[in-house]
Amino acid sequence: MISVSEISKLIDGQIVGNKDLLVKGICSIKNGKEGYLTYLKNNSYKKYINDCQASVFIVDNDYNNFLENKTFIKVKNSGLSFIKILEIFKYRLEVAKENTPSLGINVNISKNVEFGKNVIIGNNSTIHSGCFIGDNSIIGENTTIYPNVVIYNDIEIGNNCIINGGCIIGADGFGLIENDNIFHNIPHIGKVIIGSSVSIGSNTCIDRGTIDNTIIGDNVKIDNLVQIAHNVKINNNCVIAGQVGIAGSTILFKNVKVGGRTGIIDNLEIGENSIIAGNSFVWKSIKENSFVSGDPAEDHKLRLKKIVAFNKILNKNK
Repeated sequence: MISVSEISKLIDGQIVGNKDLLVKGICSIKNGKEGYLTYLKNNSYKKYINDCQASVFIVDNDYNNFLENKTFIKVKNSGLSFIKILEIFKYRLEVAKENTPSLGINVNISKNVEFGKNVIIGNNSTIHSGCFIGDNSIIGENTTIYPNVVIYNDIEIGNNCIINGGCIIGADGFGLIENDNIFHNIPHIGKVIIGSSVSIGSNTCIDRGTIDNTIIGDNVKIDNLVQIAHNVKINNNCVIAGQVGIAGSTILFKNVKVGGRTGIIDNLEIGENSIIAGNSFVWKSIKENSFVSGDPAEDHKLRLKKIVAFNKILNKNK
């Protein structure tokens, strides 16, 4: 743990509150935890402060809505300051040495597989050649990892999963903060947690969460060349076709089907049992039991009616 006073010195901040408070770790403002630190990303997040359970908040110098039971650190740029704090808590992968994983019964490990520290492989699982599995990662039972898969530290993969060749699971997401026309990478300290009976196609990338975890539920099927960004949550029984991109913090509820080459922007909710046709661009949240298509995505039947009406107008003008 590190004190508020030490953090304030690191980021050249001004403390309003308890300078001796010890910080256990980092949390997001939406999922605050007592004893943890978070930051106010922008003014749209002010609404979360009153109910947030976090004990310490990093805020910009012009912030003045202080709470008696909370500690605040005022800084010139809360985003850049938060990057410095994340660096303290970010786990660093060490160069893989002769680490021996904890193996269950009947585990098959091919040649040229490298393991970090404290890796656990469940019963009847198979790891093919060229794979890397980072520190503290857990692979469940009856799971197959095909060649050249990279699994970073602190990743959890459930039972009966298939991870096809070339996948990268747990790299930092595309999180940036701009200052004076220079972009700074945000360190990511969340995990990727993958449920059971999940299949992931070749060369798919699943980024770790910035602070909260990226989560893939049970029985999810993901095709080749899919990009799943940080903090995305895909609930049980979803199907995602090839070349789909899902931006950060979007939630897919149960039984969602996404057609190939679809893009979904960040911070959306895709309702349960919804279908998104291929080649769609989703720019707003979708209610449950919807069927949408197009760019921008809209109700599929309505879109077809618009196309028919438009074609009639074109034919009249010929």
